Amino acid sequence: MSQPRPDYPRPILRRDQWLNLNGSWRYAPDPNDLGLQQRWHLGHDYPLEIQVPYPVESAASGIHNDRPVLVHWYECDFDVPKDWQQQILLNIGAADHWTRAFVNGLEVGQHRGGYSPMSFDVTHALQAGSNRLTVRIEDGISWTQPRGKQAGTTKWPIDYTTVTGIWQTVWLEPVAKLHVQAIHSEFTLATGSLMVLIEANCQSNAIAEVLLKRGGATIASAAKSFDHRSEAKLTLTIPDPQLWAPESPCLYDLEIRIENSAGQTDIVQSYVGLRQISTAEGRLLLNEKPLYIRGVLDQGYFPGGWYTPLDDAAIRRDVELTLALGFNCARKHQKIEDPRYLYWADQLGLLVWEEMPSGRIFSNELVTTLTAEWLSIIRRDRQHPCIIAWVPFNESWGVWNQGTRPEQRAFVDGIVNLTRALDQSRWVVGNDGWEYSSGDLWTLHIYEGESVSLQQRLDAVIDHPGSSVNSSHKVGALAGAKVDGLPILLTECGGIGYAPGELQGDEFAYGDLPNTLEELEQRCQNVAAIISPIAKLQGFVWTQLTDVQQEINGLVYFDRTEKLSISKTRAIILGIGTD
Repeated sequence: MSQPRPDYPRPILRRDQWLNLNGSWRYAPDPNDLGLQQRWHLGHDYPLEIQVPYPVESAASGIHNDRPVLVHWYECDFDVPKDWQQQILLNIGAADHWTRAFVNGLEVGQHRGGYSPMSFDVTHALQAGSNRLTVRIEDGISWTQPRGKQAGTTKWPIDYTTVTGIWQTVWLEPVAKLHVQAIHSEFTLATGSLMVLIEANCQSNAIAEVLLKRGGATIASAAKSFDHRSEAKLTLTIPDPQLWAPESPCLYDLEIRIENSAGQTDIVQSYVGLRQISTAEGRLLLNEKPLYIRGVLDQGYFPGGWYTPLDDAAIRRDVELTLALGFNCARKHQKIEDPRYLYWADQLGLLVWEEMPSGRIFSNELVTTLTAEWLSIIRRDRQHPCIIAWVPFNESWGVWNQGTRPEQRAFVDGIVNLTRALDQSRWVVGNDGWEYSSGDLWTLHIYEGESVSLQQRLDAVIDHPGSSVNSSHKVGALAGAKVDGLPILLTECGGIGYAPGELQGDEFAYGDLPNTLEELEQRCQNVAAIISPIAKLQGFVWTQLTDVQQEINGLVYFDRTEKLSISKTRAIILGIGTD
């Protein structure tokens, strides 16, 4: 069997040397949580095999248990290449939810959070020849942890089977003692300048150098001392900059070097898209030109692998499918996507809204866990030009009472400001859907199918932000929040379901189901006709790209085959906002 997911897992920050550990691992569920007490990390007879990096619930994992226990143990053997004389890092792209890693029986690190990356220094635990990696992963069922649309103690009609265990690539890489941990750049169109921020693993007085390249030739460069800090900020002036945009996703190569006083060097490869995001007079601007968002809600679930696509081609096909259907943007809903998805969006010109998976019970655990994980995710992904908006909360999930409980509103506003502290180059949507408190855009979720029409509700909320958005009486904006002058977007609409043949009874969609494809097409055209002439709207997000489990409101089926033809859907989507 070929190695699963062999592609380099972090394309925005690449090193030449690395060792992919994906593949067949030894595996054991631990239903009574005895593994630590019995010291499984020192040696254990594992009864099963699992294919990493596919989650336990998926068919591709070989386990395919949609009701797994809460504690899981993984183990594999590896040899470190003999020419790796530097510090060795163990990287796990994502594992849900609490990860503890052991090398040769010695614990090398812990990580909480099901969506953010982890990196552990394992140099001190390595031995000559074969090494043993053991990973213990514990999930939970409580909504006090960020879990997105994974069913927990309760299951809504829009929740799905859980995702448990390792679900992104595991790999080793050698690094210099002083090395790059993250990068971030911001482009200013007026001056043609690019600010590049380099974050290192520790404070130093080393020299950081950045080379901007196109077609192998160096276009601009800059160098600067870290000045006894752990980060350095450099500015490059770019002659005749070629801009990144959906219609022309031009990318430049970046090479980043750090060299300390002993001559030790860390070199990483990256890339950058030169683009500037802004707003003016209630309108969205990309590179100072008007931008109308034609977005689609994308849950990010894949046949066979569930959270994890079977291969890189499946990721690229989803990006290409989204563009072929007429959309210029994907709102990745309640899932932090694999970096390979962001890579293909960068390459092919698809805009992305990145949204934090929600918890649903406000608690100290939710505050601390979500905050730490969200900030880590921003640092991982803020170099990708495709991402144009950060969305830390959706529909007040987990902050249900922010209108009456100041601590919940403070949490939302605090996360908005922390997001801005890490990144000034994108929009922040504080709470997508309703109950606006703070953020750069005013976004609303409104579907057909209620007693008052979509158009009437939109008009009412836009004219009176404190009025209800839907039948659950959630208001458009909280008391004291200022929405005047903000761009307005309808970031959930459509949601029209269709499934041929006999239904099972638990199917979910918004409104009544059309009986034929002709009725489905007419319903889609009706919603488009309502949205299109509303001049105040700066875009929309259509629910949703694919069917997922009981949700049958996808524009295509879960296997990505068509409902309406691609050409019919594309004509409907491209016709919106052109009046």
